[in-house]
Amino acid sequence: MTLTHNDPLVSILITTYNSAKYVLETLESAKSQIYRNIELIVSDDASTDNTVEICQIWIDQNKERFMRSQVITVDKNTGIGKNCNRALRSCNGEWVKFIAGDDILSGNCIESFVQYCKDHPSVKVVESISQYFYERCTKECYLKTSDKRDHPFFNSNSTAYQQYQILLRRNLIHAPSVFLNREAIVNVGGFDETDKLFEDHPLWLKLTKKGIKIYYLPVLTVFYRLHGNSIFASVSDDKIYNKFYLYRRQADIKYIYPSISFIERIFYDYEYYRKKTIDAMGLNRNNIICKMIYYGSYKMSPNNLLSTYIIKKIEHSILRAKSK
Repeated sequence: MTLTHNDPLVSILITTYNSAKYVLETLESAKSQIYRNIELIVSDDASTDNTVEICQIWIDQNKERFMRSQVITVDKNTGIGKNCNRALRSCNGEWVKFIAGDDILSGNCIESFVQYCKDHPSVKVVESISQYFYERCTKECYLKTSDKRDHPFFNSNSTAYQQYQILLRRNLIHAPSVFLNREAIVNVGGFDETDKLFEDHPLWLKLTKKGIKIYYLPVLTVFYRLHGNSIFASVSDDKIYNKFYLYRRQADIKYIYPSISFIERIFYDYEYYRKKTIDAMGLNRNNIICKMIYYGSYKMSPNNLLSTYIIKKIEHSILRAKSK
């Protein structure tokens, strides 16, 4: 792809924490992009391994590939939200592509997103297709493909308000496969820094609440890696659910509770204490009996039933508008 004056600068922002085992694959995927007008920022959150050294050596050897490249780090671990915001403050791109230091971009990732945004000038946020792998991004380690092109959430008739209402009940957005306009993120205050592990859902809520619709590009752009040290590594441990889901309560209270009814807040409380009780009783184990207890109580969870009803009602409204 030949660089022209119409090609916007895109910032690939790689966020790392103890990513030494996989980060070279992430860096190489940034280098292999067909699109040329790219700056590369690696933002490290006080890794205790040699992630920073690996990244700095690689960037020194490959800096000619990018319009600009930089490794930034801190002395103390601060959490995902603060790390993302540091990367955001350090970049100059009109568009940004966040990627964790253990995931991989497809070679046409940035080109596909940029072309879509050129063709649709009003777009500020786009999600795309992603594939999940365990440990290695190879055919043998493939888990699933996430393709939401037919989901009512991304229907051409859906509005940002309807998406916001759905997101209040369920996070449908897979952060690694999202492409964002930098100004749009800055204008809503960037990533939430309240919780060290919970940063993306509040951003989708803030964007859609401000009237920014999330669009969908049906192109595979990212290979998402699950492994033993990843936050969502429930496929590799002996628990039904990761304790991450107990840590997000503070963000729920801040971003979700003010916009839902009193009865929904009670049901959210029930869901939180349901998980907390199961965990405290030692029933958060990946065996048949614990699974029956967990999923049986989930099916009867008032929060699940009411949220599902509200979401289905919104989706029906979107599809009904399409048929008119």
